[in-house]
Amino acid sequence: MKKFYVCLVSIILLTVWCAFNFNTSAQNQAIEANLPSPNIVISQFQAGGGTANDEFIELHNNSSTNFDLNGYRLVYRAASGSNDIAFVNWTTGTIIPPGGYYLIASTAYDGGVTPDITYDPATCTCSMGAGGGGLAIRQGAVNTGTIIDSVGWGTATNIFVETAVTTAPANNDSKARLAGGCQDTDNNANDFSGLMPAAARNAATTPFACSGSGSTLFASMAANPTTVTPGGTTLLTVTVIPATTPPSTGITVIGNLSNIGGSAAQTFFDDGTNGDATPNDNIFTYLATIPAGQPGGIQSITAAAADAQARTANTNTNINVNAPLPEEDPLLLGNPSGATGSIANENNYLMIKPQYSLSYNRSTATPNWVAWRLDTNWLGTAPRQDDYRPDPDLPAGWYRVADNDYSGSGYTRGHMAPSGDRTRSIADNSATFLMTNFVPQIAQNNSGPWEEFESYCRTLAQQGNELYIFSGGHGNIGTISQGRIVVPQVTWKVVLILPNGTNDLARVSKQTRAFGLVVPNFLPLNQNAPWREFRVTVDAVENLTGHNFFSNVPKNTQELIERRRDLQ
Repeated sequence: MKKFYVCLVSIILLTVWCAFNFNTSAQNQAIEANLPSPNIVISQFQAGGGTANDEFIELHNNSSTNFDLNGYRLVYRAASGSNDIAFVNWTTGTIIPPGGYYLIASTAYDGGVTPDITYDPATCTCSMGAGGGGLAIRQGAVNTGTIIDSVGWGTATNIFVETAVTTAPANNDSKARLAGGCQDTDNNANDFSGLMPAAARNAATTPFACSGSGSTLFASMAANPTTVTPGGTTLLTVTVIPATTPPSTGITVIGNLSNIGGSAAQTFFDDGTNGDATPNDNIFTYLATIPAGQPGGIQSITAAAADAQARTANTNTNINVNAPLPEEDPLLLGNPSGATGSIANENNYLMIKPQYSLSYNRSTATPNWVAWRLDTNWLGTAPRQDDYRPDPDLPAGWYRVADNDYSGSGYTRGHMAPSGDRTRSIADNSATFLMTNFVPQIAQNNSGPWEEFESYCRTLAQQGNELYIFSGGHGNIGTISQGRIVVPQVTWKVVLILPNGTNDLARVSKQTRAFGLVVPNFLPLNQNAPWREFRVTVDAVENLTGHNFFSNVPKNTQELIERRRDLQ
């Protein structure tokens, strides 16, 4: 379809992918809203020592009042990590006085200063990357809680970097925040300097008070999910920490949502409505809907918190609006399950990517279906990437299937949208290795008729056709990964074939070829059985799955092509 657009579409896709990947670190930093921390900071850390895991992290209370660590946690990420590793979770009152220090150390720490261990757990397996990594103090849950302070060093590209990394300390040396722990410009490169050797401080160290503490209003903004399909929703949250000198009163939050089709002066709520969980806790929320038809791309959302004392705090986050590329909508002929981008629709959650679209089922940790369009524009020479990885576009708090969840299960990672159908670029091929594109599949299926049919579809494309393809699994014959991932009883496909052209929906006629495939996903199965042995009508797949394929096609035409048996 529109072969003369191949260069344009390729350039658009590559540009979008490069922009998204290049801006990932900066985007995520913006999500976490870098502002000078209002009370507690990471004041020193040692990432390597003379023995394994000989490491520590030091905190400093730079406010003018006692600080209670209850409800906070210390987390770590590898240099390019996308998930928190919890070092410490404080669930009881642990008070740091104004200017006071607090020392968290690994069980292998051999320094001369005793760690403060009044936290849960009482010891820390604080294993950090000497060459690069990131630390953060979060208020709330891992991965989603508000970042109060963070530091990244060395090769770090994760979200814990404030403006620029500080250099990695050598073994037994540390990086310490300047001015006794008080300097906080939200630039790690400027705020930290080396101590050789490290000189950790703990609760017994004489407090070092910071001047002017307590007079700053603090706000941090986040979105869940950060990737949203037009028509879907995202919960925007602004966490406000009131100033104490004098105390903040009358706090309000106003956001500018014009970049995602919302109001430029949207009120956020702290009254138990509009997605707010707990009234009057200084966490303000607004459940935003991305309008249908909203253009794709990364959009900036800003908000401003203010108090009656005329103090303000600006914050921002980014949202990736995931819309299909022009002329490449695989759902042009219909959305078979009515999937939506609302996180409340967790078992029929629509995810749109440049390479394919899918309906994700949180309860099975697999797609209900994956849809893509295939013609020779998508076929090239890009090598198979094999970079299996969790899908970062899933909402926060949802389990993200990883490559090793399939290890030792007896099942292969069964592509729904095949790697071989997306070889135009490395970015295209890599997208097929996101784990939302897989179901557990026996090898005899995956490497047998399933693979043979994938090759047949590519042959049709090379003969001058374009194909609309849907694929998924159905049924439940057990689980893998400690019950997280459901194994389907069968895998199925539906395909509709048109000669290359334009106005595809209008060109579907009663002569259009369409059929389905249903392959058992259990033994015995003859791996050498031809794919045609498993061919069925589209109606048969609809009766099996409950989906309604090609619903945008005029009803009389739809019914005819879906009940016709394919004999080619």
